[in-house]
Amino acid sequence: MSAGRTRNRSVAAFVACLLGLSVVQVVAAPGVSAAPVSSATDRQERPVYSRDGIAVTYVSYLLPLPADAPAHPAECDRVGFLRYRVADGPTNSRDADHVVVQQQGLGGGAINSDGVSFNTVNSARNLGTDIEYWALSRRSACLDEKFGFDVALRTGNYLDAVDYYFNGKELDGQKFPGFKQSHDLQVTDWMGIERIVRDQYEIMLAELPEQAERQQKFVCTGISLGGLVTGMFADWDFDGNAATNDDAGFNQCAAFAAQDTMITSDPVAIQNTPFFRDVTDVIVGTANGVLQTGFRAGVLPRTLGPAPVIGTKAFLIYRLAGLAAHLEPDAESQLLSHLPHDLEVDLTLNTLFAPTWSSFVTNGADGSGTIRDFRFTNDALLGVFIDNNSSNFSLLQQGIGALDGGPVQDKSFPNPGEVTQIPLLGTYLRLSAGSQKRVAPTDRTVLYTWRNYDDVRGVPFTAPNHEVADIRDVARQLATGGPTAYWETYFPSRVVVDIGAGFGGARSGEMVNLRYDNMSRTKPNFAAFAGDGSIGGTAGVLFPAPMLSQVNTLPGYNHIDTIGAAAIQNNGQPDYSGQYLAEFIKGL
Repeated sequence: MSAGRTRNRSVAAFVACLLGLSVVQVVAAPGVSAAPVSSATDRQERPVYSRDGIAVTYVSYLLPLPADAPAHPAECDRVGFLRYRVADGPTNSRDADHVVVQQQGLGGGAINSDGVSFNTVNSARNLGTDIEYWALSRRSACLDEKFGFDVALRTGNYLDAVDYYFNGKELDGQKFPGFKQSHDLQVTDWMGIERIVRDQYEIMLAELPEQAERQQKFVCTGISLGGLVTGMFADWDFDGNAATNDDAGFNQCAAFAAQDTMITSDPVAIQNTPFFRDVTDVIVGTANGVLQTGFRAGVLPRTLGPAPVIGTKAFLIYRLAGLAAHLEPDAESQLLSHLPHDLEVDLTLNTLFAPTWSSFVTNGADGSGTIRDFRFTNDALLGVFIDNNSSNFSLLQQGIGALDGGPVQDKSFPNPGEVTQIPLLGTYLRLSAGSQKRVAPTDRTVLYTWRNYDDVRGVPFTAPNHEVADIRDVARQLATGGPTAYWETYFPSRVVVDIGAGFGGARSGEMVNLRYDNMSRTKPNFAAFAGDGSIGGTAGVLFPAPMLSQVNTLPGYNHIDTIGAAAIQNNGQPDYSGQYLAEFIKGL
């Protein structure tokens, strides 16, 4: 691993000639500067909740976007995090034994990690260690739709929020102006990977000003895409000066932890070979410059927008389902009858629910019906959306219990869960719809109900050791409005492009400060992989954790369970994810 690199211009020129291109200087993105951004100021902290001796607050700083950024809400000039700590422990973060700093996954808000944040602090307390856990909120969360949720939580009527967002209902004299389109979101051009890692850097410096303390106390981690962001953070040169590395990301952390992900900026070690390093920088760096120009010109979509299952409306519907389950868990759900029939909504519902390929292709016209044809309690509807024995999309799945109250049939769309038992191939089939048998309702007259994760003994299609998350916790988290939503409404797609460019070898233009090479591997490392997930058996095998890592498998966990499991599991043990991380931290 090198702390710097020298450019081989002859190689670059040779490759450019082969491509018939002229190697041009890529213009830096707005806000990218060789010098560190101005220091964060105006620290504010307000309570969120307190439970079982754990205090949760929201901390934010004023850290304005550059002056040339487009018009944006004032909230976009602040950055923040959910802070979890023992209520009667140290009040100053500098007095904690360690501080976990966590980046969220694709589209995840800070409250997405409420479970693991709480459970890790609690497990550490039981081990005799005072730690804090900071679940970072990306700056793009400033664009989240939260108003309807805040009002509904106040009125106790989830349909207030549903009708506000989808049916033109006014709340407190305010009418929803409509979902933002790509041309409304120019400010997200200023919210790529450089902004995310720099915001983390500024928060860490503001909270712990002494580098010696940062190097001793901070455990830098991420879930899913957040692990890749943490890998970029570790290798970022924050002052733009190749001659210094005190400012480098890896020099701000005592250790690194991967939560069903990997911590790296160079997974295939391109930077280790000078020829490949230079070739890929020319090719990928040039391509990345074209893509960034496309974002700024409005040619490329700035968010996932109308995509089914992972688009703007889809993530909002999951949050609304959580809100309904939080406020009226056992009432017959009216959510689906208040949703419009449009391509994005109907395709999302069909993808998540369809029991067979025939049902999916015909949208239930083959006689199987659509999800709107069945009756559910609010808990059951949320379970159908996200449970590992119900949902057809693996990355949304959690083990939160089981469908009850009526007959069910096995699902085979997009593939039966049983095929994941096929040697080798089965591991990769988990990527589509998970590793467990999935079922769908068949009786359109009965009211389907839900059995929570700790009430599934005797259910034929699941087992207690594969149900690990409490639907009450999940519903509460999804129902959150301010200060941070569970799913971001307008997650910037350029973040994914930036990470792809970095992985592909771009080290010029907008990626010029991605200077170091997998320096996180020089520190103590921890990795936790979901036992029922797909990451450990795919990326975890192809790109192994550092040799001296503490690697743990979380039995029965799905991908999101890694950060969302119940505090106590069905065998009486604490959440494995929080417990293993706390044990790793205690050993530092």
